Order: sequence, then structure tokens, then C-alpha cells
Amino acid sequence: MTYILKPDEKIAKIFSDGTRIKIIELLSEKEMTNSQLAGLLNLSKPTISHHIRLLLDAGVVKVSRIEHEEHGIQMKFYAVNPNILSVAGRKQGVLMEQVKKEIQEMMTRENAEKNEAKIAFLRLLKSSMLNTGIELDKPLYDAGYDIGLNVISKQINGSRLEDVLEELAGIWKKLNLGTVELADANKIRVKDCYQCGHMPDVGKPLCPSDAGIIAGVLDKTTGKKHSVKEIKCWGTGYDFCEFEIEEL
Repeated sequence: MTYILKPDEKIAKIFSDGTRIKIIELLSEKEMTNSQLAGLLNLSKPTISHHIRLLLDAGVVKVSRIEHEEHGIQMKFYAVNPNILSVAGRKQGVLMEQVKKEIQEMMTRENAEKNEAKIAFLRLLKSSMLNTGIELDKPLYDAGYDIGLNVISKQINGSRLEDVLEELAGIWKKLNLGTVELADANKIRVKDCYQCGHMPDVGKPLCPSDAGIIAGVLDKTTGKKHSVKEIKCWGTGYDFCEFEIEEL
């Protein structure tokens, strides 16, 4: 089982203990009481209470409900806090296998395409980060936003949303990053994406930095704040990426 953590040193330290890992594994399946956890892990209730207190303080688990027994004693049920921790499926291991296959095939061909090697090793880096279990979507989005705001936006002349997106599509094409199309008034679609094209379905979008770039470019050129979210991706079973744009 793989865990995706929001980058936080305090939370990361929680996962240095095997007992807490086991508690989280059990609570990710269903809510449980202190007594139930103690029984399943063959540990004393005070020991479980100690670990639960640390997990509560870090925000990794939460009290999901409280029931009262016949004698008025509170019985607390604990569950994983989805705002801090999400349990990832095993599909992400498939991503690494796909990348290794691509690199192997590329090396055995005499004439690889122009940017194929660079793209393959970019995907190797991405799959390695996913396999660490560290959730990097936010820092990657922020990095993309910074590039969009301070670098790519300087190449854009328009200020209307449609004009900016059209110019951005031209930049994407020039840099061989993919083919950008306007899917709707507030959605753009990217085919042949350099980051995730032909990647397997891993249950999550794989291009947060691109979403950040789009948001940064739009904020700078239009003078308005925007939220950009990737809603479709090769990583979620589609053969294209789609980004939803919302003016804030």
C-alpha cells in the first residue's frame, strides 16, 4: 500500500514508526476504536492511545464519530483524515513499468524521434517521484505558475482569454509540448502531451506543472486571477489532457 503525503516534516516523521503505519493501514480500510486496534495489533490499549494521540496531533487521523456505551463511557472511532492523507492504489507501479518499456524500445530502434529520449527520461523522473509516495502536485503547480507568470507570459501579446490561449497553443507547438485546442469557452485540450502521452491509467492527472503554467500566463496577461485544474489526462484513462479554467 502506498501513501501520498502533503509535504510536511511533522507528518513525515509520523511515518517513521512501524506501529503507526499499521494503524493507518487499518484505519484506511474502515473506522475503528482504540480497543479494536489493540486487539488486531496485539498491543496494549495505552500503547495504541499513545500512537493515536500523535496521529491526531499531526492531523493524519481524526475522530470520525463518538458512541456512548450503557454506562455513559464514550467510545471514539478513528479514521484517516482525507484532507491530509490519501491512499493511492497500486496502479502507479504500472507507470514505472511503462517508462522502462519505452526506454528499452527507444534504445533498440535506429531512428528515434527528435525529442523522444528527453521525454522518456522526463517520464522516468515523474514516475520515480510518484513511487516515493510524496504528493508533489502543489509544488509542481507552483513551479509551473512561476514559469508561466514570469517567463512564458512575456512571449504573449494578447490580453483577452481567447487570444492568450491561442498564442499559448502556438508556443506549445513551437516547443513540441503537444497540440493545444480550445475544447470549450473555459476548457483547453492538449493532444500528444509531452508529459503523459501514452502513459497508463494510474488514477490521477499527471500534469500539474502545465496547469500552473496556464494559470500563471493567464493571470499575468489578463490582469485577473484564474484557477486551472486538469480534469482529464492519460493518467486518468483518456488519450488527451483537458484543463478547466475558472476566473476567480
